[in-house]
Amino acid sequence: MENAISCNGFALSREDEDVIMILEDLLAKMNIENISIPVYCYHFNSVKLKEGASMYYHFMIDDNKVSFQQKEKQVNVTIPYIFAASTKDNEKAKEENEEIFFNLDIEYALLITLEEEVVIDDDLKKALLQGVVPRILHPYFRHSVAESLQKAGLPQLNLPFFENVAEFIDA
Repeated sequence: MENAISCNGFALSREDEDVIMILEDLLAKMNIENISIPVYCYHFNSVKLKEGASMYYHFMIDDNKVSFQQKEKQVNVTIPYIFAASTKDNEKAKEENEEIFFNLDIEYALLITLEEEVVIDDDLKKALLQGVVPRILHPYFRHSVAESLQKAGLPQLNLPFFENVAEFIDA
């Protein structure tokens, strides 16, 4: 790419650079007013957990259920997470519930106010939802997972910190 810059190892076009600069301006005008958890439920099936079996953990954001609504200076974001523990370490375990012995469905709702009215276009919304909001919510998610596993009597698990910068703009 002739007009490319590098940001934390990712090659970005000048257009991407513009989105990042606009995103930085937007973040300076944002205030997180509230983070709530409207959905928090887990299911533990001890029958599926065989003694001595290895445990594998999978987690992801359910992108199909992410919601983003802006009304003037107020933005409401809902991000649902899925966490599963299984006795198989493969993608099929996530699709076939037969090996999953622990599920956690948790949804976070963020209420954000803007200091001034700004129209958040699709590129900016994508950058927020894929790059910024997960970084804000990850510590809460880590805590929720640890707490739920403890309540179910399962071994302690500390999910890794959100260290890697997600590539939130398709190049």
